[in-house]
Amino acid sequence: MFFSSVKPLVDSFKQEGSSSEKPSSLFSCFLSMSRSHHLVPLLNREKNLVSDIFSILTIKTASEAIVSCVFKFIENLLNLDEELDDDDNVIKGILMSNLDELVRSLHCLFQTDNPMKRKLAKCPGETHLRIFKLLLKYIRDELLARKFVDILLPLLSKRTKNSDLFVECLQVIRDIIPVVGMGSTTKILNAVSPLLLSAELDLRLCICDLLDALAKTDPSVIFVANILRELNATSAAEIGGLDYDTIINAYEKIGVGFFHTAKEDHVLVILSNCIYDMSSEELILRNSAYRTLLSFVEFSALILGGEDQNHGEVHELMATNSERSWTTASIQQMVKKFLLKHLGNAMKRGSSVGKEWIELLRDIALKLPGVANLGSFRALCSEDAEQDFFNNIIHLQKHRRARAVTRFRNVFSKSNMPEGLTNKLFVPLFFNMLLDVQDGKGEHVRNACVEALSSISAHMEWKSYYALLISCFQEMNLNLNKQKVLLQLVCSILDQFHFSEICSVQGDKEGKYGSSVVVTDMQACLQKTILPKIQKLLNSDSDKVNVNINVAALKLLKLLPGDIMDSQLPSIIHHIANNLKSRLESIRDEARRALAACLKELGLEFLQFIVRVLRATLKRGYELHVLGYSLNFILSKFLSEPINGKLDYCLEDLLSVVETDILGDVAEEKEVEKIASKMKETKKRKSFETLKLIAQSVTFKSHALKLLSPITAQIQKYVTPKMKTKLESMLNYIAAGIQCNPSIDHTDLFIFVYGLIEDGIKEENGQDENSSSSQMTRCQRHDGSGQKAVRVVGTRSLSSHLITVFALGLLYTRIKNMKLDKNSEQHLSMLDPFVKLLGCCLSSKYEDILSASLRCLTPLVRLPLPSLAAQADNIKVTLLDVAQTCANANGPLMQSCLRLLTVLLQSTRITLSSDQLHLLIQFPLFTDLEKNPSFVALSLLRAIIKRKLVVHEVYDLALRVAELMVTSNEAPICKKCSQILLQFLLDYHLSGKYLQQLLDFLLKNLSYEGQIGREAVLEMLHAIIRKFPKSFSDKHANLLFIYLVHCLANDSDNIVRLRTGALIKFLIEHISPHLRDSFLDFSLSWYMNDNRQLQSPGAQALGLLVEVSNYQKHMGSILMVTRNILQSALNAATSNAPQHPSDEMVPFWKEAYYSLVMMEKILHHFHDLVFDRELKDIWEAICELLLHPHTWLRSISSRLVAFYFSMTVMAKTENHRPLGTFYLMRPCKLLMIAVSHCCQLKTQVIDEASSNLITQNLIFTICSMHSLVGGTECMDANKYWSTLEQREQGQLIKAFQSLDARRGRAMFSYIITGAHEQDDREHSENVTYLLISNLLKEMGKIALEMDGIQMKIVFNCFGTMSLQMNQDDCQHYGFQMLLPLYKVCEEFSGKVVPDDQKQLAQEVCESIRNTMGIQNFVQVYSEVRKSLKIKRDKRKQEEKRMAVINPTRNAKRKLRIASKQRAHKKRKILTMKMGRWMR
Repeated sequence: MFFSSVKPLVDSFKQEGSSSEKPSSLFSCFLSMSRSHHLVPLLNREKNLVSDIFSILTIKTASEAIVSCVFKFIENLLNLDEELDDDDNVIKGILMSNLDELVRSLHCLFQTDNPMKRKLAKCPGETHLRIFKLLLKYIRDELLARKFVDILLPLLSKRTKNSDLFVECLQVIRDIIPVVGMGSTTKILNAVSPLLLSAELDLRLCICDLLDALAKTDPSVIFVANILRELNATSAAEIGGLDYDTIINAYEKIGVGFFHTAKEDHVLVILSNCIYDMSSEELILRNSAYRTLLSFVEFSALILGGEDQNHGEVHELMATNSERSWTTASIQQMVKKFLLKHLGNAMKRGSSVGKEWIELLRDIALKLPGVANLGSFRALCSEDAEQDFFNNIIHLQKHRRARAVTRFRNVFSKSNMPEGLTNKLFVPLFFNMLLDVQDGKGEHVRNACVEALSSISAHMEWKSYYALLISCFQEMNLNLNKQKVLLQLVCSILDQFHFSEICSVQGDKEGKYGSSVVVTDMQACLQKTILPKIQKLLNSDSDKVNVNINVAALKLLKLLPGDIMDSQLPSIIHHIANNLKSRLESIRDEARRALAACLKELGLEFLQFIVRVLRATLKRGYELHVLGYSLNFILSKFLSEPINGKLDYCLEDLLSVVETDILGDVAEEKEVEKIASKMKETKKRKSFETLKLIAQSVTFKSHALKLLSPITAQIQKYVTPKMKTKLESMLNYIAAGIQCNPSIDHTDLFIFVYGLIEDGIKEENGQDENSSSSQMTRCQRHDGSGQKAVRVVGTRSLSSHLITVFALGLLYTRIKNMKLDKNSEQHLSMLDPFVKLLGCCLSSKYEDILSASLRCLTPLVRLPLPSLAAQADNIKVTLLDVAQTCANANGPLMQSCLRLLTVLLQSTRITLSSDQLHLLIQFPLFTDLEKNPSFVALSLLRAIIKRKLVVHEVYDLALRVAELMVTSNEAPICKKCSQILLQFLLDYHLSGKYLQQLLDFLLKNLSYEGQIGREAVLEMLHAIIRKFPKSFSDKHANLLFIYLVHCLANDSDNIVRLRTGALIKFLIEHISPHLRDSFLDFSLSWYMNDNRQLQSPGAQALGLLVEVSNYQKHMGSILMVTRNILQSALNAATSNAPQHPSDEMVPFWKEAYYSLVMMEKILHHFHDLVFDRELKDIWEAICELLLHPHTWLRSISSRLVAFYFSMTVMAKTENHRPLGTFYLMRPCKLLMIAVSHCCQLKTQVIDEASSNLITQNLIFTICSMHSLVGGTECMDANKYWSTLEQREQGQLIKAFQSLDARRGRAMFSYIITGAHEQDDREHSENVTYLLISNLLKEMGKIALEMDGIQMKIVFNCFGTMSLQMNQDDCQHYGFQMLLPLYKVCEEFSGKVVPDDQKQLAQEVCESIRNTMGIQNFVQVYSEVRKSLKIKRDKRKQEEKRMAVINPTRNAKRKLRIASKQRAHKKRKILTMKMGRWMR
């Protein structure tokens, strides 16, 4: 009866679902019936009712509420059937009869692209999942199962972030696979591959279970399923941990051959897992994944034919297999859509992107140049690691990263890189690197990134360019602290706006309207989108000024129509100017920077507008100080280089501000201490510098007099001393600016100066204003406007001479900077009128004018000027008068006088007579030379001596000059005295007694207390030996030699000792041969004397006499004494070491050191002696001295050992002599030398030279030991021990004990008894491993326990050794080398390691990896990781056991740890405070 009454509604029920928003009452009734097992059978009365309800899901317009009711209806039916649990019931029949329609409807819903499907796929509910689980048991048809799988696969989309949903979906798919069969394998693999990119371990294991189920139905998936299971293997010993051994073994199975035989969807699964591992924190996983991806790249190169690789088996496989699935198109698709896509995602991490990603990109660019134009990236590569972009872009050192970014910018500007790849790979990389830079650190990296991004934007299409701008503003909203740098980037991008040019070119080609539309669209985007964003930033902080925001606004306004610029600019400038009124200094500084940046952007054409705005805004009180300071700041930023004539139009406004700041009431306030200390603007008058900037930028010819107008106006008034000082400063700054002015012409300047000087002389002498000189008439010139020079000072004033001094200063500077040509008639004609004018100035009553005139005459008297003859007497009289009467020898007047006198003595046109010279040297200037030495006076004295004036005063002056040369502490004075004394000795006739007196004085002062004096004496003696005849050197040779050797042996300064040694060698070269023999006799007598004080100088002297012909005759005696001295030093060091804690207190160290220095020179001169049998004992002693307490002896011993090794290599190459035949090349000797250098690393502070020697010797000894003992590696240790001599056995045991006492005893026990440690069981029979492995272990300990220099030495040794070893040898010792490297790279070293050392460790790891191969490297690296983990676990277990067994001890341990942590925290806080205080 019910169904009969609702029959019409039932018939139209399906159509109702497409038009209603909410379910109808009838549908609600059916939904209620579906909840009762009694009422459900009634639904079957209507033939198509259930199917119609199911089919509502296929209606695209169905509302969410109706679709939810349908799902609820389905769930109710499935739940009722599940509750009944009866195979033969009505509900099951209803479901089975309508199953096809149900699956079809669900399939239609989830496969059709509509909003409902997207919502369900993104956020499926629990209802849907329960329905899918319950439907599993009903689906037994393969076609239905495939449709069911198609329903589930969209739920695996990465848009869904619920991992539990993924797990349940994967379980449902896994359960339906037996029904599906092989038909949906590809779809399933393609669906789960994206999950492997980021899924966590639990989800990855579910995927593995899914592939295992898939492999049971599709055998082709078995290998991929097994590999994926192994790649995600978990540890049995650690919950949630990975089984790294299994993972590494799995990666080893994946090679180029695998990719050739595998299908694309199978490869995609493996590569997805590799992408995930490439981002792992474990180096092992990253390297393994990188090797697999590299194998795929190599395989792709084979398919594309890009490279001729050494894969012979793969080539054969490719030739025989004609059914391969890979094609060129599929390879290119995989590289573009998969590899490059995920490379782009990785680049978004910026500086934190893994190095493996960068290396992979480099490999792709080199091996696949034809894909997506990747070959253009080859230009970024370089064989030089310092220049290679990929090697430096994520380097720990900031300057290397900046260099890499700069290299990219340079290459990008010259090459044609694809825009799409550049935007995908490098734009996100540089953008995120820019954001990663911390404030105040790495500014060069930040600037390089900004320049690179702006360079890229210059070649972008409009869409990419606009997107980059928008991304900058979006990032500003997310990171407010990065606003400054992002605005800088926005400004740089706007600078590269290039679309107006492109559009204009297109407009020429396309017609009248084509480009205007594009330009209009671009301007609309800028005006309606970018401009409001910038205006919002401008208005966000109305009480502050942001430089970058204002600059960005101006740059944008310049790209928009002019009316927008005119309307917006005044408000921006007024807003900035108003902030200059602030009392906060930081706001004023920011406003000034903003104004300077705005002016730089707008150009100097807007300077007057800005200045007038400032004058209108800053009108009273402290604002006037700010006005002058701000104007200087703006001009200094813009006028760093002179600009010709750009300030002419606003000169009056600028001078008005300057005059107010310097000469107005504002200047008086600056002199009040309380006012001056309040603000930065009041502490210093910046307007003086402003005046210089103005003077160097105006047009000189038309505006020079205007520059002087404020000064000339002030001079007419009463001038106080303070005002006079200000006026002088103003004139000095104007003069400095004029000299830098590029618009100045020599003629214009000379006319200007001549007029000023002439007016000044007339003013001083009271002459008539209208009278003119004939010289001025000849020199008169007209300016461009036809006007003649104008008088500057019209009435008499006490300060009017300041203008004259100013003019003379300009004249002198211009003459000094001119390249004067004596033959140039133009120069001579311009300068000649000034001679008479300067002669008139010599009679001035003002000392400033007189001094400036003499200074100007100094360069003029060198020229053949006709007027000089007439002024000669006037000049000489004036000079002698000044030299006699002036009291201050260092005053400007006296200095000018002395310089002019010096020039006159050097010229022939105006000269002084002998009487005048005699009178001159009697002046106080020279009589008080020792009390008040003057460099200029000494120059004049040298010129007098060159004139060979023979009077007794000159001889007395020479002795006083010699004494001044020694006693003066000023190097220029000493040098000038040396030149005078040498000139005197060469030009004057001197008696033997006088010469002997002078020589005795010099030799006596070799021990003078002042270093500069001793150096001057040595330089003087060197000049005497070089300039004087050989007979003089022979006569005094013995005396010179004895004094010099004494100085060499006793002087405490290294520089003096070096110069003394060089002088002794020079003396030996410039004397007769028989005297050299006498020197040798002296030195031998000292060295062979029992007096220890004579042995050191004897050894030093013998070292300098190596080249004497008779030297080799005495070689036996010298070597015998050397042997005894070295043995004495060794005995003293071993027997009395505890009694002498200081290096200087160790006996015989000095004699031994200088003996070894002598030996070094002997061996360098006599190469045949290096391998002489008589030197065996000496070489033995040298090896033992490597452990001497004194640093100098250790250093010279290391240097000699390095020389022996170099000679060994040379002898082996030239004579083909085996290495084992050399005395120090025996394995025991080499081991002892290496151990000694390790001990040096433990005991001394090492400088750069010593570190290089230790590194060089350690590398040579270890590599030589490996090559020498390598042939005996099959011999066990006992046999090797039996082949050694007794002395060698003792050396071997001593070496092990020196290396590590406990370890040494263990090694000795093993060698004798054959018992070995558990860790070394694998290599117990290998003698090479026994000798070298322990040495490498100790080096690793030293690297971690000592300072940074030791770590650098050890790591450099490991890196160089890895380059010299082959793959097997490197793997042999890989564990010992990688152990300390692993601790540093993975931050397990137990201390803070600087970035440069961490980077060095990473580079050494890469070097070892390149030698061993990635696969072997990963294995050894995994062993290191595993061994350290075992040790850590053992230590933790011991701590837990101790906490139970001995709680008191455990409590004390915790207290110690807490105390250390508190102390560390306290030190850290103190360091931070000190840093703030320093700033």
